[in-house]
Amino acid sequence: MCGIAGQLLFDPDRPAEGALLARMLEAMAHRGPDDEGTLLDGPVGLGMRRLSIIDVDGGHQPILNEDESKAVVFNGEIYNYVELREDLIRRGHRFRTKADTEVIVHLYEEKGAACVEELNGMFAFALWDAAERQLMLARDRIGIKPLLWYADERQLLFASEIGSLMTCPAVPRDLDAEAVDDYFTFFYIPGQRSIYRAIRELPPAHTAVWRGGRCRTRRYWQLRYDVDARPRPIEEYCEAYREHLKRAVRLQLRSDVPLGVFLSGGLDSGSVVAAVAKTTGQPCQTFTVGFADASYDESPHARLTAEMYGTEHHEFRITPEDLKRTGDLIGHFGEPYGPYTMVQGHAISRFSRERIKVALAGDGGDELFGGYQTYIASRWARHYLRLPEPLRRGFFQKFAARLPVTDSLLGLDTMVREFVRGAEMYERGGNMAWKVVFRDAEREELLTGEFRRSLPPRDPFAHVRQLEALVAAASDLQKGMYVDLSMFLPNCVLTQTDRMSMAASQEVRVPILDHELIEFAATVPDACKARGRKTKILIRRALRDWLPPGVLNKRKTGFTTPVPIWLRGELKGFVHDVLSPEAVRRTGILEPACVGRLLAEHDGRQADHGRRIWAMVSFMLWHDRCYRGAHAARG
Repeated sequence: MCGIAGQLLFDPDRPAEGALLARMLEAMAHRGPDDEGTLLDGPVGLGMRRLSIIDVDGGHQPILNEDESKAVVFNGEIYNYVELREDLIRRGHRFRTKADTEVIVHLYEEKGAACVEELNGMFAFALWDAAERQLMLARDRIGIKPLLWYADERQLLFASEIGSLMTCPAVPRDLDAEAVDDYFTFFYIPGQRSIYRAIRELPPAHTAVWRGGRCRTRRYWQLRYDVDARPRPIEEYCEAYREHLKRAVRLQLRSDVPLGVFLSGGLDSGSVVAAVAKTTGQPCQTFTVGFADASYDESPHARLTAEMYGTEHHEFRITPEDLKRTGDLIGHFGEPYGPYTMVQGHAISRFSRERIKVALAGDGGDELFGGYQTYIASRWARHYLRLPEPLRRGFFQKFAARLPVTDSLLGLDTMVREFVRGAEMYERGGNMAWKVVFRDAEREELLTGEFRRSLPPRDPFAHVRQLEALVAAASDLQKGMYVDLSMFLPNCVLTQTDRMSMAASQEVRVPILDHELIEFAATVPDACKARGRKTKILIRRALRDWLPPGVLNKRKTGFTTPVPIWLRGELKGFVHDVLSPEAVRRTGILEPACVGRLLAEHDGRQADHGRRIWAMVSFMLWHDRCYRGAHAARG
């Protein structure tokens, strides 16, 4: 686990810039406080900052092959490195280290760019082939680890974080207006875009080979929903799921440093704790975030699982004061990022880092096994949209608007309003309709006229439909899960997991996202995932003997924070300062009158604008501390 960076000059006679590489690495020192390494070979420079996890003493990077004609810098973990190493040794390869990184360079010798197909892990790496004078970049199948790049007519730059790329004066600072529009639509920036027009992200499951100033990209993995033509009894799927999970956990327990589990109180993180216990026969350390507000607090349920397995359990609470640190954390994203869960994500890593260097987390179960309520809402929406429009607008929308605003996460007002709101966009956005922050008309009011004129005609949901087209033969439920797996998970959930854990110099692993487990999940019939009002049917059945009844039967709340409540109380002054008319006007992007109206409606309990307000707060903090700062530094 580390941060990687590099430069490839397209003129083979020009040497890579060592001073630039040093600056790029310094900007990511938090990702790798244990070690630093660089390689300068003519027009290429490779660098890494290392968080030492496997072969702590001997795994220094870059790592080279036997004749030193190939070199790799690597971020992540290869979980099947032991098996790959043994096979490569049998083939005659000589290893200098015991690190998982070294299998990549030897496997490349055997298979070239197709080496990625043999890797089980989370990874982003750059491999320089001096003999072929080409640079290969690669990213894992789901996008657990990041890899961003900038290219112009003279060079390629790549790095694990935007901030690293921004240390190069040649990188333009022009905003991508479409990315801004996407951010206020989805709460984050989806797809390959970044907030800067010049910076893009290598998509998950892709390689990019640069040679002679030209790039060739290839998708090396595509999930297919190949459901059994003759479905098996559900218990057979349950047993297969348990075995896949235990296998994935067994591989991901490989570590030379202390390890624990983030325990949220839900099914997925609980299943990881159970699998660790059943794999090792030993109790592990577990860590939980709690809140004073009972409707958001999952710590009692986490405690039930911890007690069942006798873990060494640690709890701590998030307070409104922690949210005021958002400005300090947003720089790790390098672009606007809305979900307030970033704060608790960083807090749990910072808290647990005193005891463990590696944590396992439960990300991925909802996307694979139908866990989100939006999948149920999607089915209801198809019926809702068959109703005459006058009935929808004349009754349902008015009924939703008249419900009193409550502070309950699972209140009737929240569920009804969000259903009606999303159902009206379902035909355009599918499952993503319920994850929108500002709808089209709302963004028209929020964004200034001058900024909107810089936007081409567009539909933010176009990316959703492109993803659905990749699984065109899939069911509606499968399409919804695939979009979440391909967009919401890598661009939102996993981005947060990576940036906030790395900000605390900690590695987080996600065993449910083992690609073999993902491929198994794609064979499970829809009826075993979500049916009626039930979600994650298979998982609840499979874990009957693994988790306490109070956890199995708990309603899903998700990894969230009582920010809407705090915005009317402890955070009110902070938010009004950040969103002052003067500050908002300086951006030239947001309309002060619209921002003020949203604040007033939320303060007066006329509406719950929690997500919209925090989207604006995070944008303002990024704009002030990162964007304006980058321009000031450039002069």
